[in-house]
Amino acid sequence: MKLAIMPAACPSGSVSACPGHRSGVPVPDGPDDEAQKRAIANAVWTDLLWLMPTGRTVTVTVRDGRVAVELGPAGPVPEVPSH
Repeated sequence: MKLAIMPAACPSGSVSACPGHRSGVPVPDGPDDEAQKRAIANAVWTDLLWLMPTGRTVTVTVRDGRVAVELGPAGPVPEVPSH
């Protein structure tokens, strides 16, 4: 399953008008990359992780203000022992 979302805060077709949008100018890797990775991982952990289905891989890709979400295949349903 794949889902692409344009943030509601962005005017349709105008990513550059989004708050926090960057110009698209590449920034060389540096010490700030690790801090940015940690900040993004922390935001996912605190704000999004509870939405993720358990037992499935969730891939989120963000490019130019667009967000794409893919859900991996569902695994087998675990057996619940009957007592």
